[in-house]
Amino acid sequence: MTFEKLVEVLEKAAKILEAHPLCDFCLGRQFSSLCYGAGNDEKGRAIKFCLIMHAVAVHRETGDLPDVLKHVAATGFKPAVKTLQMLGGEIPEERPCYICEGALSRARFRDLAERIVEELREYELGSFVVGARVPADVREREDELRARFQIELGEDIKEDVARSIGPIIQKRLGVPVEYQNPDVVVLVDVFSNDYELQINPLFIKGYYRKLVKDIPQTPWYCRYCWGRGCEKCNYTGREYPESVSEIVGEPALKIFEAVSYKFHGAGREDVDARVVGTGRPFILELKHPRKRFVDLSALEKAINENGRGRVEVSGLEYSSRRELRLLKELSPIASKTYEAVVEFDGEISEDDLRRVEEKFRDIVVEQRTPRRVLKRRADKVRQKRLYYLEAEKIGERTVKFRIKTQGGLYVKELIDGDGGRTKPNIAELLARKPIKIDLTVVEVEAPKAAAREKVLEESGED
Repeated sequence: MTFEKLVEVLEKAAKILEAHPLCDFCLGRQFSSLCYGAGNDEKGRAIKFCLIMHAVAVHRETGDLPDVLKHVAATGFKPAVKTLQMLGGEIPEERPCYICEGALSRARFRDLAERIVEELREYELGSFVVGARVPADVREREDELRARFQIELGEDIKEDVARSIGPIIQKRLGVPVEYQNPDVVVLVDVFSNDYELQINPLFIKGYYRKLVKDIPQTPWYCRYCWGRGCEKCNYTGREYPESVSEIVGEPALKIFEAVSYKFHGAGREDVDARVVGTGRPFILELKHPRKRFVDLSALEKAINENGRGRVEVSGLEYSSRRELRLLKELSPIASKTYEAVVEFDGEISEDDLRRVEEKFRDIVVEQRTPRRVLKRRADKVRQKRLYYLEAEKIGERTVKFRIKTQGGLYVKELIDGDGGRTKPNIAELLARKPIKIDLTVVEVEAPKAAAREKVLEESGED
């Protein structure tokens, strides 16, 4: 910065203080980008010192007492008040800062930070970030001042507050600041001398196997009372007493001391279908957890003990919101392999099965929303790819099918036709009606790397 430029800065600062009293923070913030490695209050004090020294120099040379000295003293700046006393000037009445009205001070920052630290000690956290709330009238006053005096070197007041409080918390807790994906967001409001903690959720991914039938993936409330309790459900409010999400989520809720959880599966199977093989991918979202650094092998053991041979999990790893989004977006295109043991109302020949295998090799199935799910899904036709079908006769009227499809295809309706809503369908081709379908999910394949990359590219993520 040239000497002339420095003079311009001081002249502008003097004009600002002539119009409005500003505290050290609010004055320094108007010229924040002219210096690094110092707080805005230090910059404001430096500017005020320069103005005082210039005023004293003028007084010694001319005998006059520049008004700027009184304007600085009116902000409560003690060196200016002392200097006025020494020079015999009249001490002006101290006035509150025009912008923040005295809310910005190191004492208040320290007090607020200590209260935040005290509460954060109750949580395990690996990172945090501080944000700030600022009343609209405060921002309006600063915007008006900057427009009037054509200030282009200033910093946003939210950044000023966050940068003043953040380092205190960081030093006391020894936890790094993380802007992209912090464990905790601390929202401070120095104007009301209060704060709010936003504890970000914790994500755990893995695979679940459902070893028995009649367990829904998520709680299934009574269709008559919707959870209130009635005679139909024996006043339980439930169609089924437990779910995969509860068997997995409840132990995690206790271990991580979370407030609640949400279970996200890569698709879902019918309630009367089993899931075997490697299992179905899922991500468990734990909300407001107090614990974050748990040995997941202990969690896996607790869940499997809770499942007691009905549901079990494997491959637990810490995950992220990004991976949750990938799970949701890629699940509809990830392939699933099913095993269906079907009993028909008549004898099935080997020739019939070979025709079925030929017909259902790498085709597109048009499937109108099944009647059994119309209450919760839109009635429309979906096109899903069927990659292959293998058929093995295991009785005169019983066939075991192995079917690999694109995610989202309803396999029972592929078999029974759902009254013609699924085309083509196995029942129509065989001219036989299924009277019993025993369905098992054998494998849920992970999406190919190319598909993952496409989703990331479309979202702009690396």
